[in-house]
Amino acid sequence: MPLLRFYLLLVSSVLLTVAAFGQAANYGSPYSRFGLGDQQPFALAHHRSMGNATAAMFDSVALNLANPASLSALRLTAIEFGGFGQVSRLQTTAASQYRSNINFGYLMFGFPLTKRWGTAIGFQPYAFTNYNIQGRVDSSFAGWREEFQGKGGINQLTWANGVDLGKGFHLGASANFLFGDISQERRLLFDFPDSLYFLSLRVTDQVRVADVQFSLGLQYRKDWTTGPSKRDRRFLAMGVTADVPGNLRATSDFVADRIRFVGSRIVVLDTVSNKSGIQGDINMPLALGFGVQLGVHNWWQWVAEARYTHWSSFSQFNRPDSLVNSIFVASGFQFIPKYDATGENTFFKTMRYRAGFKYNSGFLALRGQQISELGMTFGVGIPVKRQFSMPAVNLAVEVGRRGSLNNGLVRETYTRVTLGFTLNDRWFVKRKYD
Repeated sequence: MPLLRFYLLLVSSVLLTVAAFGQAANYGSPYSRFGLGDQQPFALAHHRSMGNATAAMFDSVALNLANPASLSALRLTAIEFGGFGQVSRLQTTAASQYRSNINFGYLMFGFPLTKRWGTAIGFQPYAFTNYNIQGRVDSSFAGWREEFQGKGGINQLTWANGVDLGKGFHLGASANFLFGDISQERRLLFDFPDSLYFLSLRVTDQVRVADVQFSLGLQYRKDWTTGPSKRDRRFLAMGVTADVPGNLRATSDFVADRIRFVGSRIVVLDTVSNKSGIQGDINMPLALGFGVQLGVHNWWQWVAEARYTHWSSFSQFNRPDSLVNSIFVASGFQFIPKYDATGENTFFKTMRYRAGFKYNSGFLALRGQQISELGMTFGVGIPVKRQFSMPAVNLAVEVGRRGSLNNGLVRETYTRVTLGFTLNDRWFVKRKYD
């Protein structure tokens, strides 16, 4: 039981971290102004090092809540947690700046209920909002500055289940509770604040979300052998995922004030509009994904995925956004030189080496251009061998670019490092001998 107490202590420490950083520092991307913010991948460190391809991935000792059908393969109780750090360069044709931060990544806990049924719960950020954009407008009669600021984020708490239907088919479903708040502010600041005709304006809109979205998953798996060797054990998996479209209940507080600056302090002259507790809906889009996984057990595997999201149907409080339908494609590869190596000098032989790429056409279309993203991923998995368990440390590095310098847009170049831990053991098993 000492190992069990260690796990419980470790999870308690991570939960305290979640409470402190669940909506804390984030990217500072100007593109987080749109939709629900800058969406985070629903993937663990070992998935992220293989391009974030998850639809067909399954493992008997690790979790994959992106396709809940994979949980039916779970044979050990598993705890997954991790965090990431990112350095980004935001660049326009006129200037550039760097942003860096560290964030909580995910915490997940799952276990097999029966030989055919696995369940898991997970918590992670769903989307971040953090931007500060300034611009200037000049005309023949006046000049003014426009400032856009936003902060906050949406978290995701997931309960997922997977069932083995037999004959290679596995079905899964998950309920995703999305909650959090986003505060957005817009200022119009005129050059002549003392003029009766040019009073500056500040508009603040705070949206709070708390509702459930549902996801479905299906996998088909086939194992076969081509000879007596361990490296003759082949497998093939195909997976399908679907995010069910629906409405999230939300509440908005809207305030519009006429303001002026006294030094650096804002003074409210009067309130033009104040509407609190406005009830409304956020229309979430349909998303469909398909993936393939092929490989040789404990030697190599290749994964690929394509996902379509119907973002053009997204709206908040009956207001559409600048969103367009997007396509995400990814592929990755993992290689283990010698899984069962023993003795000295086996550390590098038993490591899992991973690489991949990802492309997202993007859900934003600004100034006639779609904001796409392209990235490469790399990583390693370091196994920690124990009797009846297979814990591991996973490191993923993602290098990518999003956006463009054309038409006054912003180009982001980023490097993200994710560190994740997989802890697993045989729990809830009655001992036959003591």
